[in-house]
Amino acid sequence: MTGKLEDHGAFKTPTLREIARTAPYMHDGTFSTLEEVVDYYDRGGNKNPFLDGELHPLGLSDNEKQALLAFLRSLNGEISEGPDGVVALVDVK
Repeated sequence: MTGKLEDHGAFKTPTLREIARTAPYMHDGTFSTLEEVVDYYDRGGNKNPFLDGELHPLGLSDNEKQALLAFLRSLNGEISEGPDGVVALVDVK
């Protein structure tokens, strides 16, 4: 913590890799499912004095929420380097 008022509530943004397997979510484990996280951001967070001004309601449709959840779940797998040196995420379902 820097002690600066403008940094209150700030945190390092973690990777999305393996996000579907890393519940609970948020810095304090508030949410147990990705659906809850998507709903939180869709409504624009919880109003408080330190809420980032960039966080606002998204107005996602049910289809958009499902597409976002499918994308987040697709980030699971093992990292594999191919013969040409290209790194790829390999699905391990």
